[in-house]
Amino acid sequence: MGKGRFLSKAVFLLAFCLFAQAFCFAQEKKYNLYYYGVVTNVNDQNMLNITQDLFFAQLRGIGYLETQDMRDAEIKDSYNQIQSDESGEAFFKLVQDQAGGDNSIVFVTRIYRPRSDEKWQCAFIAKNMATGTLASKGKEYDSYYKILTDAKVLIQSVVSQATGNNESEGAAAQKISGFPAAASSEGGTDNIAGSWGGEKDASKIILLRSGRGFIVFNNGATMNVTVSADEGGTSIRVVQKDKFNASFYPDIDRQTILNFADSASPIEWNLTLTKSGSLVGKKKTLVQSGNSVEPASVDVSWTKK
Repeated sequence: MGKGRFLSKAVFLLAFCLFAQAFCFAQEKKYNLYYYGVVTNVNDQNMLNITQDLFFAQLRGIGYLETQDMRDAEIKDSYNQIQSDESGEAFFKLVQDQAGGDNSIVFVTRIYRPRSDEKWQCAFIAKNMATGTLASKGKEYDSYYKILTDAKVLIQSVVSQATGNNESEGAAAQKISGFPAAASSEGGTDNIAGSWGGEKDASKIILLRSGRGFIVFNNGATMNVTVSADEGGTSIRVVQKDKFNASFYPDIDRQTILNFADSASPIEWNLTLTKSGSLVGKKKTLVQSGNSVEPASVDVSWTKK
């Protein structure tokens, strides 16, 4: 009896070890994701660059992916031939020789607007090059900027389908390096995601759930920002992420502000979300004082569009 019990225990331990090894292997499995950017008929290159950088950052935040940036691949000159390819198959034929092999995923986004008065069509498409699994999520939008605020969840869903990995949205969001994750769907940056107005020198302020955002100035400059919030989503901090740019200070004489390129601190907004839904607070920036500039804290109020 003792020998039989010993053998049963040994078989159990062996089976358990094999199961644990298989489980760890499944958990640690990595995929090489090749990111080819956006196929689009959008003509605003500056906005397109912001969009592609955002999507790339969100992909890099998914822990089981090793993400390769392929936006400068030679095939980019062929993108305009496949703008109307809704399935993405024409695109994948172009890249199959560059992104083959086991555990390889090709990811591309299609943003298309048939006419200037019609809705935006956006589709996130991923293909598992080993299994042939094709995953996509697409929606229509009245506003281009709504595409950016929706992107994170759709990207994670598409990658999950292509890989068969069900890593939760929250876990992936926390791995976006350098940016705080939203506290929950009821707080954090979720409360403020969207398009805002209120800066007299800015035409658009876009805040995203991922802890990122950007501000488009009337003079054409674009500032990338980081966005963080307390758990309740009422205290908001927005900070300039880009290096110094004289165009971020349109009220200051250009030559004067250029003298402070090496010493200027990032512009920063400390805001509170009011009951009415606006963001009110202070902006830390530089203002002109005679032939020089000085730090200042300026009152600001943003309203959601």
